[in-house]
Amino acid sequence: MKNKDVLKKFYIIASLFGTGILLNSCSTGYVATQPSYIEYSRPERPSNLHIWIDGDWFYNHQTRNYIQQRGYWEKPSPNRIYVSGQWQTTPKGKYWSKGHWQKREREENRHNRY
Repeated sequence: MKNKDVLKKFYIIASLFGTGILLNSCSTGYVATQPSYIEYSRPERPSNLHIWIDGDWFYNHQTRNYIQQRGYWEKPSPNRIYVSGQWQTTPKGKYWSKGHWQKREREENRHNRY
């Protein structure tokens, strides 16, 4: 077998292994019941421009449990709104849909189109 063929097989195996690890770490974790929310005290608001972002939940694949992340204050970017995360229910169980920033849609007055 030529060195070129051995190297090619090595790259294929390494790619498959890396892809498997990546997909496993990003996969959604399902649980039978959602964990209890722990209320943390909020630090003082840095300014009137900041909004409170509730902490998300992180799925630990080793323990197969969700871990609550603490919330934080953040100053939104212009034309962006924060969509809070929420628990989703499927036949497989419950999973956390992470919060995210999204573009603010412009409100159009449809009555003034004439």
